Amino acid sequence: MNSRQGALLRALLEASDYRTSADYARRFGCSDRTIRTDVKALNSFFEHEGLATRVGRQRGAGLRLALAPGEENRLVRLLEESETEMHPRYERLCQEMIALTCYPGPHTADSLARRMFRNKQQIQSDLRWWQGILKVSGLTLSVGRQITVEGPEWTVRGFVMSMLFSFSSAAVRRRILPSLFGSIEPYDRQFLERCIAEMQRDLGFEFSSNAQWQFGVYLCIMVTRLRLGHGLMTWRGADGSTPFFAYLKKRLERHFSLTVSDAEMGLLSDMAHCCTWQWSLAAMSAYEPSERARAFTDDVEEALKKAFGAPLPEDVRKPLAILFESGLARRTCGLVAANPNEESVKYEAMDGACLLSSVLCEVPSLVEADLFSPDYARIVLVLLDYLDQVGALRCYRVGLVVNCGIDLALWGAHRIEKLTSRLEVTDVLTENEVLAAASRPNSTLLERFDFLVSFEPMDVDFPCVTISPGVSRADIDHIIASVPLWRRGQEVHTAWERGVLPAGPSPESMFASLHARLTADGLIDMSLERFEWLVWTLSVVKDRTLVFAWCGSGVCKTGIRIFRLEEGDQAECGQCTMAAVLVGAPAERGDLTPLTQGFKRLVEDYADTSDLVSDDGFFVCFPEPE
Repeated sequence: MNSRQGALLRALLEASDYRTSADYARRFGCSDRTIRTDVKALNSFFEHEGLATRVGRQRGAGLRLALAPGEENRLVRLLEESETEMHPRYERLCQEMIALTCYPGPHTADSLARRMFRNKQQIQSDLRWWQGILKVSGLTLSVGRQITVEGPEWTVRGFVMSMLFSFSSAAVRRRILPSLFGSIEPYDRQFLERCIAEMQRDLGFEFSSNAQWQFGVYLCIMVTRLRLGHGLMTWRGADGSTPFFAYLKKRLERHFSLTVSDAEMGLLSDMAHCCTWQWSLAAMSAYEPSERARAFTDDVEEALKKAFGAPLPEDVRKPLAILFESGLARRTCGLVAANPNEESVKYEAMDGACLLSSVLCEVPSLVEADLFSPDYARIVLVLLDYLDQVGALRCYRVGLVVNCGIDLALWGAHRIEKLTSRLEVTDVLTENEVLAAASRPNSTLLERFDFLVSFEPMDVDFPCVTISPGVSRADIDHIIASVPLWRRGQEVHTAWERGVLPAGPSPESMFASLHARLTADGLIDMSLERFEWLVWTLSVVKDRTLVFAWCGSGVCKTGIRIFRLEEGDQAECGQCTMAAVLVGAPAERGDLTPLTQGFKRLVEDYADTSDLVSDDGFFVCFPEPE
């Protein structure tokens, strides 16, 4: 299913009646015949996926999707999972990199064109694009008589894995992995699966299903690269392999008739210890943290108790120790495990994350551990509930305005307080009461409420948010997004500026430019080393914008800066094009929600946060420092 067929399927899902193929042809800029061909392709796709849904055609009426009962949600999920798959250029680019790194050479533009069923000029254009992408990752694409990817062996393998895992697993399994597995027989893959199962038994824990799949993909890449003569010769801790990994080395050598170095097994051991484990309640209860993890948990509890006046709940201590130990293992091994919740923690829950970070980033044991950014976000995620329990974040006083029956009044108050702990309905008022109070010169509304919530728009000079009678989750999100721009009845205005920032080819050069600019503007007073650590730890890349928020020590005054990164050689590499920075003075910690919500609105209005997939938006995140 290509991009046009996916768009046609989405249009058919949204259509409520028959529409002619000519209508769809005009909409997608193609011929009627192409639409009819796409309909056949969609029906074949449904049959392949075991769906009874079909695209029906009726003479004189047109096309309509005949949805089988209970299949709509599954169809929508399949469509969403394959969104990335439906970009033909991405699939071609992945296939090209698989061919260059995992297939025997020599490779030339002509041979790649034949393999990809493309013309030579298109392949040459792709190779120029790949040169920019690889340069960012410390690799080079040598283009001459032969085309080769050159660089450290682990960097090559890591790049291929990061490329594959940038997409949904369903898309990679269907479209990309068959070409990677083409050189490995099915019984060889079954052997590797048995090796992973034995590894889990030896280590005494089970990998998560996603970790098992990713580990299996890496083993296929490792075997393929070894067959091509590209082995790993050095790795930290390679000399201290356990008896199991020494036994596994012999099995791999015997099965594949290869020479496997101790460095390869050292890396495998590190990867196994850094994989995500499956944690049941029984396993968590039996877990005993190390002395360093206990000390870290005690340090965090002491800092949080000092800041918020309440100890950590007992059921949080072990998860916190587990996350610290796993993060420490990944930092020691130099392996980063992506965190799918990182943006939700650092951006969506920015007020809570900033408040926690203002405490956590002053804990010496955490600073010394120097965890990777995704692992730090995992720790923050566990502690966000603690903030709600202790009431550290401001709870807004809501006046619910109704002009209806008692049922809607009670329902509205119940739903608002049930769906979020940040809002408290302090009173239910009639519309006439609000209008009368607002007309008086010395209105008491400001003293009683932070804002009003109504089911109909109201013409009053007071913060008021209109929601639907159903009081859905979307309504609560609308309240949280709208109201914090007001504080004590007055709209909050934070000083902010836009500018252009010179940025070199590395993240560190951009951080140095950021530090110099913020220091010159009088916003911060801290060392470059401290600033770089904070940015690496707290920042998140949202599409093409680096978003960094810090409220704590080293900030002289509150301010927002949104920079467009000065274009250079790295612009071709799909890196960040903008940087958005919020620094808050320690005095702002009492109520960070208005400040962070205002910042996020500016980011969405002015920064490069387009969610459209562009040809050059392949990788839009910085690599971790070594």
